[in-house]
Amino acid sequence: MARLRIYRVQDKYISFLHSRDIRVQYNKGQRRPYVGVVLLVGEFKYFVPMESPKRNHENIKSGKHIFRLDGGRYGLLGFNNMIPVCDEALIPVDIDAEPDPQYASLLRHQASFINNNRAAILEHASQTYYDVVNHQNGFLESISCDFKKLERACSQYNPNYVYKRTYGKVIK
Repeated sequence: MARLRIYRVQDKYISFLHSRDIRVQYNKGQRRPYVGVVLLVGEFKYFVPMESPKRNHENIKSGKHIFRLDGGRYGLLGFNNMIPVCDEALIPVDIDAEPDPQYASLLRHQASFINNNRAAILEHASQTYYDVVNHQNGFLESISCDFKKLERACSQYNPNYVYKRTYGKVIK
């Protein structure tokens, strides 16, 4: 299994998916955009967002939709918020270029932990996906993105398309 890298996702793509499913989370801005890893789940690449560590992460139980990174010490992966992603929307994170040394250190620890636990992480992603698309877990389905709807949107995404607004009308 190949090493996993950390990525961001373009705001334009996030907005496009959010217009299809409001459970898609927006980036938090340039200062701390969502970062995550990309896995092959089914027939699509999926971006699984990471959360930075918070005190309550150590008390959250890992489940199908959550994978705590080193017991929550390095944050967590949220599989319920994973989104299908095309290569054009991915932005590799250059940890060495990160100006905040503490954040760069956190990213290095996260990347190391994720790569040491690749198989378990892929299993969590696959199980979450299976349970949601096959309606096996109502709670999980209610807190997860609509993976099938987002896969259709991902297949239709055109990164070169530009909306032009003229007098309140959208012109293609």
